[in-house]
Amino acid sequence: MSSAQRPVEVLEPPIPDRVRRPADALKLGFVLVVLVASLALADVAVGTTGALEQDLALATSGLPRILLQLFSWLSGIGVVVLPLAVGADLLVRGRPVQLVHALAATGAAALVVLGLSSLILAGRLGDVVFALTRPLGEGRTDPFDAVIVSMVALLTVADIIGRKWIAPLAVVVIGSIAVTAFLSGASTALAVFSSLLLGWAVGLAFRFGFGATSTRPPGVVIADALIAAGVPLVRLEAVDSDHAGDRRYRGTTSSSPVDVQVMDRDTFGLASGRRLLRLLRLRQGSTRPGLTLRAELEHRTLMGLTLAQARIPAPRPLAAREVGPFSAVIAFLNPAGTPVSELGADLDDAQLAQIWRMHATLLRLCVAHRGLGPDIVMLTDDGRAGVLRIGGDIAADELTLRIDTAQLLTTVGLAVGVERAVQTATAELGEDAVARALPLLQPIAMTPTTRAALKEDKTLLGALRDEIQRHRPVEEPVEPIELRRVTLRGLVTVVGGGVAAYLLLTQLAQIDLPKVIASASQGWALATVVFAALTFAGASLALSGSINLKLRFVRTYMTQLAVAFSGLVAPAAIGNIALNTRYLQKAGADPAVAGASVGVAQLAQFTSYFVLLVVSGVLAGTGPRASFTPPVALVAALPIVVLLFLALLAVPRARRLITNRIVPRIKTVVPQVLSVLQHPRKLAQLLIGALLLDVSFVAALVCATRAFGATQPVAAIAVVYFAGAIIGSAVPTPGGLGGIEAAMSAGLIAIGVDGGTAVSSVLLYRLATYWLPIPFGWYSLNRLQKLRAI
Repeated sequence: MSSAQRPVEVLEPPIPDRVRRPADALKLGFVLVVLVASLALADVAVGTTGALEQDLALATSGLPRILLQLFSWLSGIGVVVLPLAVGADLLVRGRPVQLVHALAATGAAALVVLGLSSLILAGRLGDVVFALTRPLGEGRTDPFDAVIVSMVALLTVADIIGRKWIAPLAVVVIGSIAVTAFLSGASTALAVFSSLLLGWAVGLAFRFGFGATSTRPPGVVIADALIAAGVPLVRLEAVDSDHAGDRRYRGTTSSSPVDVQVMDRDTFGLASGRRLLRLLRLRQGSTRPGLTLRAELEHRTLMGLTLAQARIPAPRPLAAREVGPFSAVIAFLNPAGTPVSELGADLDDAQLAQIWRMHATLLRLCVAHRGLGPDIVMLTDDGRAGVLRIGGDIAADELTLRIDTAQLLTTVGLAVGVERAVQTATAELGEDAVARALPLLQPIAMTPTTRAALKEDKTLLGALRDEIQRHRPVEEPVEPIELRRVTLRGLVTVVGGGVAAYLLLTQLAQIDLPKVIASASQGWALATVVFAALTFAGASLALSGSINLKLRFVRTYMTQLAVAFSGLVAPAAIGNIALNTRYLQKAGADPAVAGASVGVAQLAQFTSYFVLLVVSGVLAGTGPRASFTPPVALVAALPIVVLLFLALLAVPRARRLITNRIVPRIKTVVPQVLSVLQHPRKLAQLLIGALLLDVSFVAALVCATRAFGATQPVAAIAVVYFAGAIIGSAVPTPGGLGGIEAAMSAGLIAIGVDGGTAVSSVLLYRLATYWLPIPFGWYSLNRLQKLRAI
C-alpha cells in the first residue's frame, strides 16, 4: 500500500460489508420507551389528550387555504417521488441489498400497523383507542398512519442522513404528509406522532437486525490522514478493538511506535452506551457519554493534553482529525511503563509515594480520571507514576475526586496490602483527604477490573475502612454515600407509591369532596388539629427527657416542626435523626451524646408504640366477657417467626449486619439510657412525651372519624392507626405518602366505616397531621437557622 507522500505498510483484516451499529440499538430502545410512555400517558389522560387535540385543531384552523393545498400536493407527489428517489440513489451507490432491506422494512411496517390497529380498534389496549382515534360517521379513524410508518421505516433503513438532496426532500415530504393527515381529520395529533415513532422503530429494528452498510475507512485512508497531520508513519498494523469498541492500530514511525484509535459511526455508541447506563445508574463518578464523534474526539484530545500539561506520564495525542463524514482518528504516543497489577507486592515505598504524588497533582488540578484501576495505574522505567489510558474530566466536582481517591486506595491495597496503602496515602495526601474517601469505598464506585479483583478478596474494602478509621478515629460509624440513582428502595418507592395512589384515587372517585367537607363537624375537625399540634409537644418532651440538658421548649417544639418539613424531601427517620442531633449539638451536647440521646428518644417512642399497639389490640378483641383469646393462626405463627429469626442468626452475613450496625448503636444508647434512669424527672419527661405522641395521633384519627359521623370504638381505630403507621414506615416515600392513606382507608373500611367516610376521615387526619404543619415547619427551619439553633 502507499500513501500520497511515502510508502506505508498497512496490515489489517478485511472490513466487513455490513455491521450492526450499537448506536442503532440505543436509538431503538429510546424510541420504544418514548412510544410506550406516550401511549400509556394517553391511556391515563384521555380527557387531556382530547382537549389538546381540540386546541391544536383550533390553532391550525386559521391557516391560509393555499398553504393547506400546498401541503396536500407535496404529500401526494412526495409519496410517489421519494421512494423512487431513494431507490435510485441506493442503486447508483451500488447498494442493492440495502434497497431490498428497505423495501422489506416498508412491508413489515405496514403489517405492524395492520396488527396494532386491529388490537386498538377492538379495545384490547384499553382507552388508547380514544386518544389515538376520533369518531367518524361510521367507526373511528385509524390509530396509525400507514403511509407515515412505512415511509419512515424505508428512509431509516436507506440511511439517508448526509445525502445532500434526499434528506431535505424527505423532511419536506414526511412533514407534509403529517400535516395533511392531521388537518384533514384522518389522524389525531397523537396518532401522527406515534406513527413517526413506530416507523422509526421498525426501521431501526431492521437496520440493526440485518446490519447496515459499513462506512469504515480502510487502513490506507487512515494512514494518509495521519501522514497529512504530520505523523511520519511507515507501518500500520490492526490490533484488537479496545474496551470502547474503537478500532486499534499499532503504528510505527521512524522514531517511536504510536497507538492509533479510530472511532467509526459503525461502532460509535458502544462505549457511550456503557457510559450512559453507568450515568443513569450512578449519581456521580461517571463520564458523560459523547453524543457525537466530534465531541468524543475533542474530549479525548483535551484530556490527553491536560495530563501532558500536568507532566503526568500518559498517552499524549500527536494528531487528531476526522476521516470522512463518519470516522475520526487520534494518534497517541504511549509512555513505557508497567501496570500496578503486574508489579504487585514488589512496589516499594518510593514507588507508592510517586503514585500518591501523581494523584495529589490530579486533585490539585481538579482532574478526575474515573478509572484508576490496577490495569491503568503504572510506573515508568525511571520510577514516575502515570496512567496507561486517558479518561475522565477536567474541573471535576469534589465527590468525583473522592471517588478517584477511593479507587486508587483500593488499587494500591490490592497490590501491597491495606496497611501500606493507607499509610503511604496518608503521608502524601493527608488524613483529611484519605478520610473523605471512606464512605466511597464500595464496589459500585470501582472500575470493572477492580470489581473483578475484589471478588477474590472480599474483605479488602472492609479492611481499608477499618485501617482508615484506625488512623483517624471517628465518633460515629461512617455510612457509605449512595451513588446509585436506581436502588431497590427507590423502585419500591415508585411502585408502592403508584399502587397506593391508585387505591387512594379510586376511593376519592367515589365521594363528592365539597359535599363531604361541608358535612364535616367543625368541632371535631378543630379537635383533630389540636391533637395534631399535641403530637409535636409529645416529641419535644421525649427529646428533652432523653438528655441531661435543659432545652428551651419553644425551640424544641420548632425543631419537631422542622422535622415535619424535612419529611418532604427525606424519609422521616433520616430527617428526624439529622435535625434533632444537630439541634442537641448546638444546644451544647457532645456529638456522641447527642446521637445517643436521639436514639434514646426513638427507643422510648418505639416502646410506647409497642405497648399501645398491644393494649389497643387486646381491647379491640375483648368481648362482653372481658376476655381476649388470640387467633389460632397467631398462636401457630409466633413460634415459626422465632425459629426463622434464629435461623437468620445462623447466616454469617446477618450476624455481621447485627455486629456492625445494630450492636454499635446499642452500645452508644445504653450509657445514655442509664444516665436518664438516674434522673426521675427526665425519665418522666421521656415516657410522658412518648406516650403523648402516640396517644395524640390516635386521638387525631378518632376525632377525624367522628367529624364525619363514624362511631367505631376507639380501640379499633387505634389498631387502624398503628397498622397504617407500620405500612407508612415500610413504604419509603416522604412521610409515607400514599401508603398511609391507602392502609388507613382500608383499615377503617374493615372495621365498618363506609368507603366515602373512611377516605374523608383519613384525608382530614393527614391534612391536620402532615400537610398543615409543613408551612410552620418551613418557617421554623429558617428561624432556627437564623438563631443558629440547628
